[in-house]
Amino acid sequence: MTEKWQTFGRPRVLLPTLILTIGAVFGLMKGLEYIKYSMKHVTTDDARVKGRMVSVAPEVSGMVKTLRVDEGSVVKVGDILLELSDTTYRLQLEEAQAQAEMIERQLHEDKKEYGLDIRRSVDQLAQARSEVTAKQSALAEERAALVLEVEQIRNQLTEAEAALKEAESTAKEAQGQVRIATSNWERAQALHQEGIVPVANRDQAQDTLGQTQARYNATQERVAQLRARLSNAQTGQKRMQLRERKIQTLEAEVEKSQANVRLVQTEVERSRTRPERLQIPQARLKEAQAKVERARQSLQETVLRSPIAGVISRKRVEEGQLVQNGQPVLIISDPQDVWVLANIKESYIRDVTVGKTVDISVDAYPDRRFEGKVETIGAAAISEFALFPPTGSFTKVEQRIPVQITVTNTNGLLKPGMMVVVGIVKD
Repeated sequence: MTEKWQTFGRPRVLLPTLILTIGAVFGLMKGLEYIKYSMKHVTTDDARVKGRMVSVAPEVSGMVKTLRVDEGSVVKVGDILLELSDTTYRLQLEEAQAQAEMIERQLHEDKKEYGLDIRRSVDQLAQARSEVTAKQSALAEERAALVLEVEQIRNQLTEAEAALKEAESTAKEAQGQVRIATSNWERAQALHQEGIVPVANRDQAQDTLGQTQARYNATQERVAQLRARLSNAQTGQKRMQLRERKIQTLEAEVEKSQANVRLVQTEVERSRTRPERLQIPQARLKEAQAKVERARQSLQETVLRSPIAGVISRKRVEEGQLVQNGQPVLIISDPQDVWVLANIKESYIRDVTVGKTVDISVDAYPDRRFEGKVETIGAAAISEFALFPPTGSFTKVEQRIPVQITVTNTNGLLKPGMMVVVGIVKD
């Protein structure tokens, strides 16, 4: 009976022993394998998968009219995610366009009127200058004519006065001769009556008196003619005075025309400064066009499009809901743009180098290994970015440095937030 129990009890002892032995050997092998791996790698389980996740928010407020995606929907860049009610923004755009069109039309009319004013002012200036030229030419002609006439009248007066003086002198001399001849005739007549002188002497004295009287009469006529000539010359002086007054009138007209030219030039200069006054409506037009563009932009922003290609990870809005500008409504993640963020102890960070190969394992896929590379090494410990950094009495705690690792996620197996174990090949 005792032998039976011994025979029956041996397997019960040997089996656990065998299992424990196998387990110890397996654990020893794994331990040796881990020690060997640890000698060549920096390992940590303080790592997780990060990914590009974009929070999408509308830039305008409004009610959600159409929601075209749901959680899990795959979208491409530019795909429409949702549409807001656009009635208000469409009316604002039409109002801004009408205002801009009105200002633009007014500015066009102002420019057209400015062009007409310039042309009219230039024409008036040319006409005024022509009038000045014509009046200056007429004034120059009158002055030249006056100079000639003054010279002619002066010569005529000089000649008439000299001739008249000479004729009066001759007439005075002839008058003396007439008196002498008359006296001689009277004496000859008296002597003839007394019979002292013959008839021939009396007749000769009479003939002499007649000739002398005829010469005197001729000189008197000559004096009368020269006096008339002098009177004509003096009348020419009066005509010359009239010409001088006409010249003064022309000079006044020339000055008036020149003043008119200066006035028109001032108007031209004032018209040419009008573009500066056009800057105000031009600025108003730019402002109105900016309002049009802003209204058009707001209208376009009622349609929310996807900024990246990816998957809708979270939906925070429903149709008919009123949303505000800047309110997050959707979260889009890019399954291809993921990386691993590992927090390495500061005592091991010296063995980590950018570009080194990294082994990555995930609990979700225990039989699969992912390979990555060290992309960047943090410039500061994680504690430096804590919201409430440690204060109070000093306690030395080993810090961790963030290390970013790139990894290929072709099949989208790695999801943001997954915890992973990494092994970085030592430098």
